[in-house]
Amino acid sequence: MNKVIKPYRGHSFIQPLVRRIVPEWTDYNAHLNVTWISYLFDLATDNMLDALAIGESYAERVCHSTFALEAHIRYLGEVKEGDDIEIHSYLIAVDNKRIHYFHEMIGLENRRLLASLEQISIHVDLSAGLSAEWPDDVRKRLDAAAEGAEGLSLCKAISLHRGG
Repeated sequence: MNKVIKPYRGHSFIQPLVRRIVPEWTDYNAHLNVTWISYLFDLATDNMLDALAIGESYAERVCHSTFALEAHIRYLGEVKEGDDIEIHSYLIAVDNKRIHYFHEMIGLENRRLLASLEQISIHVDLSAGLSAEWPDDVRKRLDAAAEGAEGLSLCKAISLHRGG
């Protein structure tokens, strides 16, 4: 699959993460190593969580955070040293304790979809070490952010459970 991606079409408040691939991130095949693909998706997750106001400052302020539960990465195209990429992030669904989101890594030169990550994370009370429901104000904000996600064309690629 070598899908051409149109310019950003998701949640306008989640700005894409943009990076240039550096030599240290490539393997002996001269490709972006899978370790660094995961790293870049992790940076994109932090970027998205910050935009949703549930990132690092939220964790420090209320001693709650998110932990990854399940993830699925698709490697769809070559990424090489010097390539410029951007990662677009989409909040897809929310329930009482979890968020379901999707990232697309896109080559800036040709607008090709290079990789995607779909992930589910759970809200955790860091003091208790247990999952916790979202506070009402946070849940309302997340619900509003996820509204309309069903209409995104990327949802055809979604594979993880979307239960309540």
